[in-house]
Amino acid sequence: MKRLIDITQKDIINGVQGDCNRCAVALALRREYKTDDVEVTIADGSYVSLCIGKNELNITTYMDNDLLDFIDLYDSYNKFDSDYKGREHKIPKPFTLEVVE
Repeated sequence: MKRLIDITQKDIINGVQGDCNRCAVALALRREYKTDDVEVTIADGSYVSLCIGKNELNITTYMDNDLLDFIDLYDSYNKFDSDYKGREHKIPKPFTLEVVE
């Protein structure tokens, strides 16, 4: 079964950059699975691991690179810089993550 998880603008704003338990993706997972026991990590710089409790979620194959790109962009942008004119491509955008359960 596929589950769609929305990473919203609110998640992007309220998330904590570089925090595997409170980043934008983790906030979306908390909301979707109704638990605080979530973890978002990147292994070897190329593999995203999403865990709910002790269970790792399976990300659909085509989402893996998109999620990795989102996390990299999310962790590196300055969300307190209000002047991104001409650099809009450097701002993480809301998207829908697809996982297989």
